[in-house]
Amino acid sequence: MPHRTLRQIRNIGERPVQVVGNLGERLHKSWATHSGRKVEMSHRLKCAGLLVAQLVLAASPCAASDMLKPPVVELRTAPVLVERGKGPSIRVERAKVAMIVGDEIGYRSMGAFCGSREKVLFSQRGLAVFPEGVRQTTTMELRKLGYRLEGIGQAGAFDVDVNAAPDFRLGVVVNEMNSELCYAIGTTKAEGWVLLKLTWALFSERQQKVVFQRATEGLGTSTDKILDLHERAIRASLHNFLAAPEFSEALAASLVGPNTSPSAMPASAPVAQGGEAILLKAPPSLDGGVQKNQSRMVNAVVKIETGIGFGSGFFIDKAGHLLTNAHVVEGAKYARLTLKNGDKVVAEVIKVNAMGDVALLKAANPAEDTLSVSTSGSPDVGSDVYAIGSPSGLNHTLTKGVLSANRTIQGYRFLQSDAAITFGSSGGPLLDADGRVIGIAVRALNGGVNGLNFFIPIGEALKDLNVNLLP
Repeated sequence: MPHRTLRQIRNIGERPVQVVGNLGERLHKSWATHSGRKVEMSHRLKCAGLLVAQLVLAASPCAASDMLKPPVVELRTAPVLVERGKGPSIRVERAKVAMIVGDEIGYRSMGAFCGSREKVLFSQRGLAVFPEGVRQTTTMELRKLGYRLEGIGQAGAFDVDVNAAPDFRLGVVVNEMNSELCYAIGTTKAEGWVLLKLTWALFSERQQKVVFQRATEGLGTSTDKILDLHERAIRASLHNFLAAPEFSEALAASLVGPNTSPSAMPASAPVAQGGEAILLKAPPSLDGGVQKNQSRMVNAVVKIETGIGFGSGFFIDKAGHLLTNAHVVEGAKYARLTLKNGDKVVAEVIKVNAMGDVALLKAANPAEDTLSVSTSGSPDVGSDVYAIGSPSGLNHTLTKGVLSANRTIQGYRFLQSDAAITFGSSGGPLLDADGRVIGIAVRALNGGVNGLNFFIPIGEALKDLNVNLLP
């Protein structure tokens, strides 16, 4: 039998099946067409003829069977991993729905003989709950197949273990749905079939890009009334994706490919589980301050992107180490840096302190421009300060303000300034007039419109990460 596309399947059964439940509607019509000529039928003859026709159709097992016959869809079975829980880890990160409320998604009928057939439209509730259902079903199926769903790290309740981040993130978009379902009266159990078309995307943390993407169909069928037809369709589509040879090739290539060889990737700093100190060589200060060295200082700041968001960061040594906020790289092992000249560089997340909201990364390439760190504490209140970052995605933006106050909020120290920051500025530096880093942007109240912006003192950040800068 030839393969039917979703569009062809949508046209199956477009002619309404008239059953007893629709008889009242038919009784409102007093005309019928026969051989192109309208003939008025008597009320009694019309009722009798229709009733017999409907009862014969409804009682026919063949009619219901033909209606619920599923389409032909390719089905592959993904192999169960021999070494369960070994190899790279995967996290099902995102599930989205491309359909809109009101889209036709099939037909439903009721009862033992599948009467009262009607169209089904995608609802607002479906838009709200279906993505999470897809994500959970996919996660459970990956676990059954032996995939490691998270990393192997053993993080404490208030620690962030970088090793616990996934190697890959899996995203999925629900593009189309079609179905023919016959429900048991008074329940949500149904027989029939559900056909889904999903687009899967595998994102590599190490390469910071999608390494394999494919749209696959998934068919869920049953001749018994059950609850999980939609879940069966999701699992079938997932198996078609995982069984593709290109999927296995993408996993292997992104871990050991030419762009991610050991020589091309950053070497992790030797961080012990107990928090061994990290020693870095501090760059010298630049004479002339911000005004004279504005270009070089802006070059030392980068835009940081992960699979789930973006922020800012800045280099603190020539070896390529940089600082940012923990929430900018939350749940990631690697991040993609955008330099001032537009180049893209991959950086490894070395250490994270979630309570202090600071993180240390190391880029694959050495840094050309760096920022020096103030060792004399923060300047006096009222002094000029400068913030650099990527507010709202506008890379390498420099703003000027004054240091408004030194604050202690819930036991944590902050610098307050009216130097403008907003979403995307997180992790960027706050500089004094000499161009030395005195803080890290962390939060702007009310989007920064009232000049109430807060920065983590650089000394606190380095202490939280146990990083020592040597002259």
